[in-house]
Amino acid sequence: METKIKKTISEWLPEATKGLKGEPTSDYQIMRSTSDYCLALLHSADDNEKAMEVFKIVNILYQEEHAYTRHCIENEFICTLIENSPALPLKQYLSNMPHPLREAFIKTLIEL
Repeated sequence: METKIKKTISEWLPEATKGLKGEPTSDYQIMRSTSDYCLALLHSADDNEKAMEVFKIVNILYQEEHAYTRHCIENEFICTLIENSPALPLKQYLSNMPHPLREAFIKTLIEL
């Protein structure tokens, strides 16, 4: 069964899940892979626009207000961004995120 997360990410960001091909994947694995992909984009200066696209797509999923999807995004996508980012770029990341995803990011950061 294909979930909303799996369908959306594979359709809009297939490059984010390239490392997961050939193995069964959970939504949590997909969101972690998407977060790793986004971090790679953020760390390369020329792909900032693509990183913003990742934020927009994840935000669309987050706004659906399904508790499972929100927890998946908070636990894997946002936590991975927080845990693997130096403090100074976090401000830049926040400025690139759509408002609802930014709120979730700050909430998750406080909870950690």
